[in-house]
Amino acid sequence: MNLRKNIADDILTTAEYWVYRSNEMDQFRFCSGRHFFAENRIYPEFFVCPHAFSFFNHEPLHIFKVDYINDWKIKFRVLNDHIYENSNTPFLFHGSFDVPYPLFSIFAGYMSCDPVVLSENLSYEVFYKLIKILDLLRPISSESLNKFYSSLYRNGLMNSIVFADIVNDAHNYRTRYFNQTRPQEAFMYFFGVLNPSLDACFIPNISVVSIFRKRNQCIDQCFRYTEEIQNLVLKISADSLELLMATPSFNMAIFNWLLSITKISGFYFDNTECSFNPIKCPNVCGFIKINVPKKSPNSLKAVSSTFLLDLSDVNKRRIAHLRFINVDFCFDKIQNIFKENNVSYFEVAYCSVDECHKITESLLKMTEQNIFKLRGVEMKPDDVDRILRSKVRILVLDTCTICKDTVWTPNKSPDFEYEIIHYLQTLNVSSSKLPSDLMQLLLHSFNLENLNISCFEFLPANSSSSMIGLKRKWNCLQIDKYIPSDYLKNLLMEYSVYSLSLCESFIFNDIISFFNTGYFNNSVKTLDLSDNSLTVDFLAIIDNFKNLKRLNLSASLPLSIYSPSNYRFFATLSDLDVSRNNITSTNFEFIACFTSLRSLNISESKIEKGLFTKMLTVELIASLVSLDLSGVHLEFSDFKRFLPCKKLKYLYFKVANDRSLSYYCDILVLTAIKKSLNVLNVEIDRNISIDDLVSLNGLSNLSEVKIICNAFLLVGEENLIKFDFFNPEFRLELCLRHYNLDMYTIEILKEMFQNYSFSIISE
Repeated sequence: MNLRKNIADDILTTAEYWVYRSNEMDQFRFCSGRHFFAENRIYPEFFVCPHAFSFFNHEPLHIFKVDYINDWKIKFRVLNDHIYENSNTPFLFHGSFDVPYPLFSIFAGYMSCDPVVLSENLSYEVFYKLIKILDLLRPISSESLNKFYSSLYRNGLMNSIVFADIVNDAHNYRTRYFNQTRPQEAFMYFFGVLNPSLDACFIPNISVVSIFRKRNQCIDQCFRYTEEIQNLVLKISADSLELLMATPSFNMAIFNWLLSITKISGFYFDNTECSFNPIKCPNVCGFIKINVPKKSPNSLKAVSSTFLLDLSDVNKRRIAHLRFINVDFCFDKIQNIFKENNVSYFEVAYCSVDECHKITESLLKMTEQNIFKLRGVEMKPDDVDRILRSKVRILVLDTCTICKDTVWTPNKSPDFEYEIIHYLQTLNVSSSKLPSDLMQLLLHSFNLENLNISCFEFLPANSSSSMIGLKRKWNCLQIDKYIPSDYLKNLLMEYSVYSLSLCESFIFNDIISFFNTGYFNNSVKTLDLSDNSLTVDFLAIIDNFKNLKRLNLSASLPLSIYSPSNYRFFATLSDLDVSRNNITSTNFEFIACFTSLRSLNISESKIEKGLFTKMLTVELIASLVSLDLSGVHLEFSDFKRFLPCKKLKYLYFKVANDRSLSYYCDILVLTAIKKSLNVLNVEIDRNISIDDLVSLNGLSNLSEVKIICNAFLLVGEENLIKFDFFNPEFRLELCLRHYNLDMYTIEILKEMFQNYSFSIISE
């Protein structure tokens, strides 16, 4: 009660805003409307509240006024929402965290880049409280936000006395203000200010925090998604790691503190840079091509083992994930790390490794053996034995073989059994050359259900054993670039498979024998035959698959399919990929015969003029949910053909050069697609402007938009609007072939999409 607190009369009479609570146990909340004392008499009975609440339940609200829109360099999602919804009311901090005047004054000084405030060292208490305020307001990624963290880094962490207090946290500010069970977004931004030439971002779909060299781009760093992820992996290229460790201000103690507080549980070293969180445009038909590491043609850069050895004991024990791709690394120096932690994912690909035993010995020291991936190495018999003695569930031996002049033979003692056969679930031996008796042992693992044996060559067995066939239900069987082998035919005599891939066969007749077995006619639901030379006769063999739902004929569609037969799959198939084909008058009717497709991929195909409208039948228009026309030259009449698709959610297409993007979007807004369209991917061989982006506003159900164009022109600024999409997680990605944006243009675009994920990158 104000009188008991001896609040001065002038404060009571001049208070512009008031807060109210129903009782002393309740929290104060904003009390709207004009409050005053009648007849200027400062007594409770003369207090006037527009809601008729008692004076004794009120307190005057002390206001700290700032010009958020014009003075604050950093923008916040919470404040933007507040201004949008309550433009005439002050913003209140709710909850148990107290924000007094002096603290908020310092925070406001940082927001407006006050040189006096930025030059002063921070106390341990203020350091944590400033981060907490920032966390409560939910910041939006920007260069100004990075400058804020640079100041915290310089004025707090780089102050040796303060840093000791921050780490020791005697008053438990961090444990009181932040959830300790999950990584904290508010501390992630420090990864982007460790070196003036480095930046950082988070890539949610692979759980990676990436440190990379700065480049011309404006990105959403996506750190707000880190709290939803349990196991975070830090990715850094060998070049960027060298730059980081050479930074004069780099302090391993600070870095260890940062790793600990953000709960980094793995490291990924390679020769590439992940500089933003890309909008993925997956195959609309669900055919997933995993991006496997490729061997680098360049000399390998060394990754210093000192980096891992200098980690604190706490950070070492947390390591669960280690990846080394195309780097030079000394594995024998980190053997103890595998003893001290719970590494469950270990991958080495195309690294400088003199002897493979340095890697396989580490495998057996892993207490949580789950995933082991090895690429581009020659193994000795002892390496093979160590792998077979492991308990890995996912094993990748890609482009691997046995060392020359060595012989591996299995242990055939009646009382001996290799551990791996009880645990292995997924096996990938693509592009490898391994003994047939080793393969027979692995393929007879009790729980094996996924096999990639693409471009695999069976070496003669070194033991006398016959190839025993398998009776197994496969989830996924991949035999791309098939090398004819009696071993494989004998092994896979009787089997069923859910997803079958037979891509890029050197001689397609070699794989017909797999279809003639008849064992998977009732089981195959997904069939990938991309990059094959198929004849029209083979379509009848495909039709034997009674339960087929997905078919991939990318770069495989026969050139001549006159008067297609009444195949069963015309009525049952839900997803068809015919991308990268020549579609002419001699084969287009094949596509037109399907009656219930949900997904159709025709991307990068050459379609004879006038055929698209005939190919997209009334039945397809009624059933399609996903349509990919990326890289396809479309006439305007072709574009109009899919406008009646009422169910269309995913649309990828290329805009003709004679019209602007806004022209197409304005038409989409007037059609049934407006209500259903969720993901839009557009490519255009010209520049775009603000008018083009404004036209997206009519498609308010969108969740993702990716636009590939030449450059951005600041035209149509008079039409500037703020977007309001139904999905609060809406994402927009502009890929510019020629990056031409200045800070003024970037700020305008950010204002348009201020509360959404917005990134501009150079393609």
